[in-house]
Amino acid sequence: MKQQTIDLILKESFKLFAGSRYEHVTVADIERATKLTRGAIFYYMANKEHLFKEIADKYIFNQELTSKGNKQNLASFIDSFIGQLKDLKKQMKSLGVKNANYAYINIINQATHYYPDYIKESKKNEKKELNIWIEVVQNAISSGEIVKDTNSTAIGSIFYHLYAGFSYKSIFLPDGIDIDQLQKTFDTVYQMIKK
Repeated sequence: MKQQTIDLILKESFKLFAGSRYEHVTVADIERATKLTRGAIFYYMANKEHLFKEIADKYIFNQELTSKGNKQNLASFIDSFIGQLKDLKKQMKSLGVKNANYAYINIINQATHYYPDYIKESKKNEKKELNIWIEVVQNAISSGEIVKDTNSTAIGSIFYHLYAGFSYKSIFLPDGIDIDQLQKTFDTVYQMIKK
């Protein structure tokens, strides 16, 4: 019951913060969305800032698309990454969030003000994600999947930054990121380096 209540608070609050500014989301808004009393909400969350930090942790930092997938094979890793992205987009739609990219950017922008050490944590997370792409490319070189003289750092960085660029540019699209276009772009890069 405890975890269900926490999940409810985080889910409903995420939807509020995804579409509005931190200052504009009131405790009364959270009470209405969760159908919980203020006391029940703050029994699990110390205060609004703590709640916001928990939302950022769950919906931003814990959405690592590179943490799963076969790191030994670049083609299957790309397929896994795209599949997880499609699942994430469906999950966001089921929450009523049409454009997850806008929601993420909105929360990230606010996190720089209301999440202590957010920038430090974000940089650490970005480095980890980039290093996973580089590791996968290195493994693909070692296994002979892609050409031997491929620069693993440069190609890993291209995959990482392609996704980041698509995500950022998608904040203005009604439906968020165009996953099919991202996959075509990933496939183009892959075709250029495959053996």
